[in-house]
Formats: sequence, structure tokens, C-alpha cells
Amino acid sequence: MNNHAINKRGLPVKGKFITLVLTLGFLAAFGVFMHSPPSILDGLTGATPKAKRAAQMAAPLEGNYLFCINPALEPFSDADFRNDLKAFVSGETEVLSDAGLPHMTLSVCETDYPLLCYATALCERLTAAGADVTLKQYSETMLRSRAINGRYQLLLVSENTLDATALPDADILLLSAEEMEGPSCEN
Repeated sequence: MNNHAINKRGLPVKGKFITLVLTLGFLAAFGVFMHSPPSILDGLTGATPKAKRAAQMAAPLEGNYLFCINPALEPFSDADFRNDLKAFVSGETEVLSDAGLPHMTLSVCETDYPLLCYATALCERLTAAGADVTLKQYSETMLRSRAINGRYQLLLVSENTLDATALPDADILLLSAEEMEGPSCEN
């Protein structure tokens, strides 16, 4: 007498169970490889996280950007200082007045890589001119919230992220991508 159970199609139940387990294992493994970053598909196409970030960093600046100064804060209430700072940022001058430059904090969006690159180069230029500058990175939502609530000193943001009308009290310099191409970014 045969000890193996046989189903209606003539296959042993044990063989059918093994086929089911192997199929489920294959599907699970395939799903893990295709879903987990970096996936095999990303590896084959060269779309690794490092490559994606490098592509984002190499993306050019596009459109218009707002350089905003908060005149409600004490160091920036002087219109002459704000005008000197805007002239420096726009490239009209490479010198800042020596009259005791205040500590400045420049806020920028952490996911706008081309703008973040430009902001880093701008901070380096400001530091070389004798300013004490800190670069603060925020998520797009947090940056927008801080801007609307006036919780910034200096703000550099894409016009697509924040409209100038949302900041009625700010002293704003509108920069085009072409004007901002000067400083290079190397990472």
C-alpha cells in the first residue's frame, strides 16, 4: 500500500505543498528585491540613492528666487544695512560695510538642492567679506511656516515655494536663476 496521499490530479500532496512554498518564497524574495532601496532595478539602471542625490545636486537653478530680510528684527531694521546686504547678494558689490556686522542666520529649504548649494556658496562669500553667517536648513513646510510667522532673519526660497505676497513686511530681493549662476557648488 502506498503511504503518499494523492490528490485528484495525480500529484502527491507533499509535492504540491513544496511547489506552493517555493512559489510564495520566490514572490516574497522578488518583492523584497524590487521594493527595498536600493532595489535590483535601481542597481541595474544606476539609480542608486547616491546617484539620485548627485543628479539632484547637479540640477540647475530654475526660475526666480526670493532673498528676504526681516526688517522687524533689530540688526536688520537699518535700511542702509539691508540695501548693502542686497547689493552684496545681487553681486553689485563684493564688500560689506565694516560697521559691526551682526550674526546672521540664512534659512533655506533642505530639499531644494540647487538652492541649498547656492546658499552654501553665498554663506562662504559673506564669511569671506567678514560676516558671521549660519546656514539653517528646514523642510519646505517648516520653512514656509517660519517665513509667514516672521521667524527668520534672512530667507532664501524659490518663488514656487513661497509667494512674495505671503511676506508683506519683508525686504525682498528678487533673483533670477541666471543672476545666481556665479558661485559654483562642489560636493
